[in-house]
Amino acid sequence: MDKPQKRRKKTRSNIYKQLESELSQKDLEAMKASAIDFFLKDIEALKQFTKKMQEDFEQSDLTFALKMFVLSNNKVFNMVEYMKGQSRLAEEYVKSQNKDFNSDERRAALNHWIEKNAALYRKSTIFEQIYCIDKMSEEIVPVIAKAIET
Repeated sequence: MDKPQKRRKKTRSNIYKQLESELSQKDLEAMKASAIDFFLKDIEALKQFTKKMQEDFEQSDLTFALKMFVLSNNKVFNMVEYMKGQSRLAEEYVKSQNKDFNSDERRAALNHWIEKNAALYRKSTIFEQIYCIDKMSEEIVPVIAKAIET
């Protein structure tokens, strides 16, 4: 295995270990429910995506296809929860500044956090979703497979 491949494998493994310690079973259950809703809501696009994966890459592993669908669309399962989490982190950042901001300064501080951290927050959310698909695939995949077949 070449060095980039080893590094990639090690990085994914480290990310999964970190997520395993950070996410409770309750978190995974909530994320699983959001994942199923997410895929069912966009089932026609998912059908087309899985068909293309099969035709172009002879890839029929639905777990893999679900992860690729999330990555290629860069979408979160539950936008409301995602925005709440992002807002909470931005607010924590503002509070950590230990300053008595006026409304313009506060808005500027929030915008600063968003500019610096929104993309990273989305990326970490996508990693959590991929992890959830892996961990909960026995419960997610049958529901989605049935919906794809109909």
